Amino acid sequence: MINNKQRRKEAKEMKTELFLREKDDRSLLVVVDMINGFIHTGALADPKIDHITPAVVETVNAYLKHDFPVLAFRDCHNESAKEFSSFPPHCLKDSEESELIDELKPYADQFIILEKNSTNGFVQPEFLEVFQQMTDLRSVMIVGCCTDICVLQFALSLKGYINQNDLGIEVIVPKNQVATFDAPGHSAKDYGHWALKLMANAGIHVVNNEEE
Repeated sequence: MINNKQRRKEAKEMKTELFLREKDDRSLLVVVDMINGFIHTGALADPKIDHITPAVVETVNAYLKHDFPVLAFRDCHNESAKEFSSFPPHCLKDSEESELIDELKPYADQFIILEKNSTNGFVQPEFLEVFQQMTDLRSVMIVGCCTDICVLQFALSLKGYINQNDLGIEVIVPKNQVATFDAPGHSAKDYGHWALKLMANAGIHVVNNEEE
């Protein structure tokens, strides 16, 4: 007998499948910082972010099933990283913190993995070269964390690049597949809400991919 949880899972998978089938050409999935250092261990980890993991994994599966590209950013710093003047040391190179979460590791050999040394993956030296080679893209879906920092900065930069170059590429952010952290003075609910508003105001398609 199928329970309600299984029905919800199948409904979400069906929405992603329908979205991908409706596209004339390929879609790129960008997975931002789904790594241990922001979810499981370290100075910036918040286990509550883990609630998006099942939906992210389902979307990864759908993209790979359609032979669509999946690019994953991993925060990865050296000990003297300039970013540590704004944030506590985190996600050092070759550390457990900088590794993909266990749920995504089985797919790692099918990902394009880029290590980034700043909050904005768009300025990662290899990203634009990789992106420009994907000449048949019609959409980019962005998932991961944190909504108001790495996801927001990357999404706005990508949208700006697309607009500057008059590209016919839609940028999509599903609400149920991005999350941010709770901390004193940083409400995950409030900061996440306003980050999604800023993205929507910039022309990014913020979608509710959850079952109503």
